[in-house]
Amino acid sequence: MERYFASVWRELPAENRHWLLTRALVATAAINVVVNAVIAWLSVAGQGPVPMWGLPLVETSIFWNVLGTLFLLPLITCVLTTTAIRRDIRRGALPPLATLRYTHRWLAALPLRRWRRGVLVGAMTVAVLAPPLVLVLAAAGPGDLGEGRFVLCQTVFAVLLGIVVTPPIALCAMADPPVARNVPPGPSAA
Repeated sequence: MERYFASVWRELPAENRHWLLTRALVATAAINVVVNAVIAWLSVAGQGPVPMWGLPLVETSIFWNVLGTLFLLPLITCVLTTTAIRRDIRRGALPPLATLRYTHRWLAALPLRRWRRGVLVGAMTVAVLAPPLVLVLAAAGPGDLGEGRFVLCQTVFAVLLGIVVTPPIALCAMADPPVARNVPPGPSAA
């Protein structure tokens, strides 16, 4: 897996590597710190200890919060990241990587529409990461968490998840064909 990502990294133009480092990793991490800390704090404000298990949509619990984050963070990240990348490509600030769709078939397998892609990426993230995370939570059995500790844990979890999902989402958007970016086909869209 490491070799695969190293080979993809070497194929990328400098502008795309810079975008991935500064926006997909650093900026996304900073945004996730603020947004997820606020959401976590608002979701438990005045609740008292946050239980491991609970009824969904009735009270905030660690289990349902992890599942919700596994789906919603990739979904929202996909929509926002794809929008930003398509805008940067249209403006000429970022070269498109349409050829990646042919050399890396997984990029071509994802839907072109942002929301559909986001739903699929969110569902895949839940399918892949939820089982091991639920096992870890059950085995660790942290019990109830105080509000502050819950906010901290949720924020760290969201930042780490963002670091994992944002670069592949960004690569996918960079490899979108011109039709997905509302750009007429031509040399600049190759």
